[in-house]
Amino acid sequence: MKIKAIDLFCGAGGVTRGLLDAGIDVIAGFDIDSSLKKVYEENNIRVNGEKAKYFNKKVESITKKDIYNLVGSKTARKINKEKFLLAGCAPCQPFSLKNKNRYDKTDHRRTLITYFADLVKETKPDFVFMENVAGLPKLEPDNLKYFTDILDEDGFSWDTQIVNARNYGVPQNRKRFVLLASKEKKVQIPEGEYDGVVKSYKTVGDTIQNLPSLNPGEEYLGIANHKCANLSDLNKIRLKATPKNGGSRTSWKKNLWLNCHLDENGNPKQGHGDVYGRMAWEKPAPTLTTKFNSITTGRYAHPEQNRAISLREGALIQSFPEDYIFYGNMQAVAKQIGNAVPPKMAEEFGKFFLDAIS
Repeated sequence: MKIKAIDLFCGAGGVTRGLLDAGIDVIAGFDIDSSLKKVYEENNIRVNGEKAKYFNKKVESITKKDIYNLVGSKTARKINKEKFLLAGCAPCQPFSLKNKNRYDKTDHRRTLITYFADLVKETKPDFVFMENVAGLPKLEPDNLKYFTDILDEDGFSWDTQIVNARNYGVPQNRKRFVLLASKEKKVQIPEGEYDGVVKSYKTVGDTIQNLPSLNPGEEYLGIANHKCANLSDLNKIRLKATPKNGGSRTSWKKNLWLNCHLDENGNPKQGHGDVYGRMAWEKPAPTLTTKFNSITTGRYAHPEQNRAISLREGALIQSFPEDYIFYGNMQAVAKQIGNAVPPKMAEEFGKFFLDAIS
């Protein structure tokens, strides 16, 4: 008995990589950005030696036939003693708290989880995995209910939870909404073995401390994607003034402060305190966004070196393997990495599904 999987909204392949590492045979991924094809296919090799296929296709256009051509019909799967997992992590920008237009009901991406639900109903998978931002249940209760109603109608056991990637061996505080569904066993989302007490969280130091040093704007050619953004002269001065290993801009002299960070009386504003801050060696990283390569967007400065973390460091913090190579310019690669589901987290959920058929 084995599990075949399809990865909707696959992006650069975080879910696919994690499921493959768990032992699930991911046949293909679907997404709408053709530039992702190379990074997805080159880094995700199935047990049979073939590449997982990338299909540049909107979820609205995916049909039951498209899926069955890849994983086989329900009858064929039964004969071959194969189970089917349909995974989907719809773009989270419409629900993200950082999206000022998150209440705009005209955003077409708000309907993507309902298209996902329709595919569940049509293709009859044995397992379902969904991941999204933590605010999804509050911001999109109707669409989520539409999804879970279909799971109920089709006889799934399912569970939802807000999880933190750090509990699954990812060196990052990253809270996400997760839904797991199964027709094989009662579902209870795994808590993860890292609790910070009995088993310590993976930290920034565990993950990137041994990588070669870089200056702003440099690239280390011996390690793929180990390159970082350049800095203005003023920002170089600012970082030098930021204490190492977790320091923040609150330690700067006032002449280094940005006007946008000061109130009308010239005093520091509350909030956004992580901007220009350094990561700390002994802690998990903060949540990586698609702009983690810039010190101006969060606590993304290296703990010691006067630069932002590199693309490779970001990929490792997201728990991608060292040999997972990304393609494109710096902005594109940062987006690929920041948007991804951490493979280590996906791997743990993959193991749960495999346990259901063991």
